[in-house]
Amino acid sequence: MDIKEIVIKKFNSRLGSDLKSLENLRSFHEELETEKNVVEESLSLASTKVPSKVKKAIEEVEEISSSIDRSRESCESLQKEILESLNQDDKMTELQAIVNKISELEKVLFYLNALKSAKDISTQLETSLFSGDDESTITSYVSLTRMSIEWESSSCRQISNYIRDSVHYWHNNIKDKLSKEYSDILKAIKWPFCGSNISISITPSPESMTRFKTLTEYLFHVQLPEENTKPSVTSALLTDFAPVSLPIICLVRPLRQRFIYHFTGTKQTNRRDKPEWFFTQVLTWIKDHSDWVAKNVQPIARSTGYDHINVKAEFMRALVQLAVEKLHSELPVVQYDDSLFAHTVDEALGFERELRETLNYPQTEPATLSVLTQAHIFVKWINMEKKYATEKMDAILSSNTAWEKLPGPDVDNLKVTECAEAFLNLLTTISDRYNHLPQPGHRLQFLELQLELIDDWRVRLLQLLHEHYDDPLTSLMPQILNTLNYVQTVLSEWGVTVHFLKLHFYKKQSDAATIAAEFGDDELDDITEENGTVFDEAIALLQRLEKKLVTEISDSVALDVKAKSRSYRTDKWFAMQSEKEVVSLSVTPSGCPMFQELALRLHALHKALALPLFNQSWRNLAAQLDLYFFEEVVLVNKFNSGGASQLQYDIVRNLFPLFGIYTSKPESYFPRMREVCTLLNMLLGSAMLLMETLENENENDTKEVLADVGVFKLSPKKVVAVLRTRMDINTR
Repeated sequence: MDIKEIVIKKFNSRLGSDLKSLENLRSFHEELETEKNVVEESLSLASTKVPSKVKKAIEEVEEISSSIDRSRESCESLQKEILESLNQDDKMTELQAIVNKISELEKVLFYLNALKSAKDISTQLETSLFSGDDESTITSYVSLTRMSIEWESSSCRQISNYIRDSVHYWHNNIKDKLSKEYSDILKAIKWPFCGSNISISITPSPESMTRFKTLTEYLFHVQLPEENTKPSVTSALLTDFAPVSLPIICLVRPLRQRFIYHFTGTKQTNRRDKPEWFFTQVLTWIKDHSDWVAKNVQPIARSTGYDHINVKAEFMRALVQLAVEKLHSELPVVQYDDSLFAHTVDEALGFERELRETLNYPQTEPATLSVLTQAHIFVKWINMEKKYATEKMDAILSSNTAWEKLPGPDVDNLKVTECAEAFLNLLTTISDRYNHLPQPGHRLQFLELQLELIDDWRVRLLQLLHEHYDDPLTSLMPQILNTLNYVQTVLSEWGVTVHFLKLHFYKKQSDAATIAAEFGDDELDDITEENGTVFDEAIALLQRLEKKLVTEISDSVALDVKAKSRSYRTDKWFAMQSEKEVVSLSVTPSGCPMFQELALRLHALHKALALPLFNQSWRNLAAQLDLYFFEEVVLVNKFNSGGASQLQYDIVRNLFPLFGIYTSKPESYFPRMREVCTLLNMLLGSAMLLMETLENENENDTKEVLADVGVFKLSPKKVVAVLRTRMDINTR
């Protein structure tokens, strides 16, 4: 924007578009003149009123110019100093080259000295080894191994490899020499304690034991450093077995030779159908030798600085490895013969159990389960478990004594059947077989098998019911009910044991991971926080079947009782003698067959069913009879005072006592009939007043009135209906 436009814009902003505002031109002109004078005065060098900005600016420029000159002089001085320093650095560079050369020569000298030291040690080793000076040999070898460890992390790979190769060379030579001597001393102390040595009870001489301890100490020192140890295995499976120390290798060698002799090739002891032979042999050797090894070798390991080695565990691991190698070689062949495979697995599991539980073989050490849990073997194993478990269930259910009660005292009155106990033993056996599996995933697969077997068991019981269904009390229903009840009771107890609680936790974690993978992490907390046991679903299905069968057997008894009640229901309740007209009341003759049938059926139920099931049954029966008597006897008949008294006598003195054998308050299970007896036998005036009150009062008031006369179950309408069955009220 140029000056002209600025001026025009300023005039427009001051005067605007109104012509009348032109009168302000004079004042605007004066303002502009004043501003001009102020600016001129500020620019005047002679002005004393206002400080001169121009003069100040000139002074600042002069000061900057002086600063530039000073900086230039400083730069020139610094440049001279730099040139002088560079001349001196050339001399320092020459000196540094000399220092570097000296350092390099020192390193070469150190390298050569180390090489010379290694060669000198090797020379000493050669001399002492061939002269038979074992102590000097071991001392020199230890020095060489320490040097190897020191140079292992060095970047000088050539000398490091040279020293390591030297260690291996002398290790092999010393080991061969000491192993031969060790073998001779082992023979002198009659090791191993088997075969012809078992009968020898001569205690080794002190000289032999002293030499044994010395050689054992030497062998500990002769071991290769862990950094240089590369275990050689014949299969990936054996990588689980950590290398054992040299003394243990020498102690196990004669046992390994015996094992190979007896359980390989064409020897009669090498039979695929007898895996228990080599398992038992290994267990026997462990029992006969491990304590001796712990007593005589462990102190030596501790005194030589190898106290981190558990020689007993190493000795057991070395022998267990023999069994694992043998089992690993046998399974690829025996897996095609179901009976041989099952027998081999049984023996391998028994071997593992004996190791862990009796011989205290550490849980962290590998054993035969590492062979059985290989993918292809494990699939075969679990399929075989299912096959044999199914066959076992068939045999259990088809047994002639399957449904008989187990002999002996029945403390809880559960009437345990033989087949229930056999089935639970089957599940327990499976649990024992997979209990030592290290991987939760493997144990969960066996748990799924158990849950599948429980459901299959339930279906088989249901099929048996359909095949033998006749009179529930005389069929297999009571025995099947007892079986269901006992199985679910035991499963409930199992569910809260440590073994199955752990499996429940793993199962929830597995389910949560699966759901999280499909639906995201939002569902994860809800799944993992669920409580319960692994058997909850199985128990729920068993309880559903049990409830159904209890209802059926209760309905059957109720029908039998009702069938005997026809004459009782149609008796002349309206024309019976009053209580005053008879010497004493007795049970109604028409009700005798009914009450007799009820007594017989209750006794049969009590004898046939377990106590918890019987309690459910008689309570169901009581509820049905209470409603039946109310609807089919009371509401369809008319009662005079004699009929009311007779009905009360039948109910209170005959019906209640039949159930009173099994409960202290039988009347509480017949609330309708108890209240009916009260209503039918209350005084006429009270009965009429009660009817009038019920017909006129509201519902809340009627509840209080009924409560006063002891009626809580019947509704006001039902009470009125009962009262109308009284002849004395009906005729008025």
